[in-house]
Amino acid sequence: MFMPTPIMMVCAGNICRSPFAEFYMRMKLEEKGSDTQVFSRGLLLMPGKGVPENGLKVGKEFGVDMSSHISQALLAPDMDRAGLVLVMEPGQRKHLMQKRPEHVGKVMLLSQPCGGKIIDDPMNRSEETFRRVYGEIAACVDTWVERF
Repeated sequence: MFMPTPIMMVCAGNICRSPFAEFYMRMKLEEKGSDTQVFSRGLLLMPGKGVPENGLKVGKEFGVDMSSHISQALLAPDMDRAGLVLVMEPGQRKHLMQKRPEHVGKVMLLSQPCGGKIIDDPMNRSEETFRRVYGEIAACVDTWVERF
C-alpha cells in the first residue's frame, strides 16, 4: 500500500489523544524500518501544554515517552503539508472538511479500520480511562501500520 507522508494526528487540544497517536505510530513505523514523518495538532487554541501526568504514565506502559510533547494548534499549512490526516471524532472530520474541502480525500477517522467509533477524550479522567483510550488508539494505529 502507498505510504502517505507526513501523517498528521488531530484531536481537540493536542494534549492527550493525538500526541499518543503520534508517538505510538512513529514508534511502530520505526519498528518496521519506515522513516515516515508523523506529527500532531489540535483544533483548539491551547498551545504550549504538555501531556498530563496520567497520560504520561499510561503512555509509558505502551512504550511511549511523551514528556517532550508541547501542544500546537492546527494551522492551514499543516493541512497542506500532511499526506494523511487522522482525527478522533466524526465532528472533527466534518469541521476540517468545512474549513478545507479540498483536503476531503486525506482526512479520515483514526478508528476507520477499527469500526469507525469515536475515540473518547480522556482529559481530566482516571488512569483507567487513559489506559482504555490509549489501548483503542494503539489498536487502530497497529491496523493502519499493517495496511501501510
